[in-house]
Amino acid sequence: MKLSVLLAISLLRRPTLEKYALACREPSLATVCRLGIDMQKVRRMLSFLSDGRHRICFYGMEEYPAQFCHLENPPFCLMYTGHLPEAGTQLLTLCGTRYPDGNAAQDAYAFALEAAANDVQLVVSNSRGIDRSAVYACVDLNRKPLVVCDCGLATSRITADALLDSVSLVSAFEPDAPALAFRCLSRNVLSTAFGEATVVMQAPKRSGSLHCATCALDQGKDVFVHRIGDTALYDGNRMLLEMGAPMIRDYADLAFLLGWKKWVHLGPDPRKESLYRFGCSWYSLEYD
Repeated sequence: MKLSVLLAISLLRRPTLEKYALACREPSLATVCRLGIDMQKVRRMLSFLSDGRHRICFYGMEEYPAQFCHLENPPFCLMYTGHLPEAGTQLLTLCGTRYPDGNAAQDAYAFALEAAANDVQLVVSNSRGIDRSAVYACVDLNRKPLVVCDCGLATSRITADALLDSVSLVSAFEPDAPALAFRCLSRNVLSTAFGEATVVMQAPKRSGSLHCATCALDQGKDVFVHRIGDTALYDGNRMLLEMGAPMIRDYADLAFLLGWKKWVHLGPDPRKESLYRFGCSWYSLEYD
């Protein structure tokens, strides 16, 4: 089937399973357009995908993420850069407030550095704060995190961010779709669907990270809380802890609880080899 037809079907305001059923009937482009499709949007998406850097996959294709198939209404198409996760990849969703304090930002970097060194692919958002700290750690280690976006991949929110050139991007939205509240919520569903578990680093009461935690729990995934502090920035962490979420101190705790292997750990002496710097702190890695 032509790509233009699949793109036109993706624009229909119908559930994904209905779109998939329509695609299986292999309709013509003219047939789909009669359902009220804006061909200008289709041409825009074709132009966007012609650069060779951006890719697309549709529901039902072999490369479509298996993690999404159990969702109530999974996205019909995904636009992405780099590669979608392969089967067997250990995926961990990491989230937190956009406005962390210095300690939480350092914790996020250290946690992500150790997790990525142990071949865990981190799933984060394109937001600032905790997620950004985790991306820095992965990039420093030359590992690509999976960044699930709340907007289209052609928006300035993505293209103007040089750090995102070094990650794998995934978006369920049209290339020019701006970041809106409902898209952030949809993004959280996909982020937590990717991960085998979710770690909340730091979250105040009204943090979107609590929505991530809710999404993960709704999907039957484990949610872990990273530390508890004395400030209001940890109020969300305390709420999750009171609800029964386990608290972890570092990646080693998480690996033990999930049964994941751990052969790399943060070294106590920053003068050893493999030095990494974030803010005013230095980190090293040691191999067992």
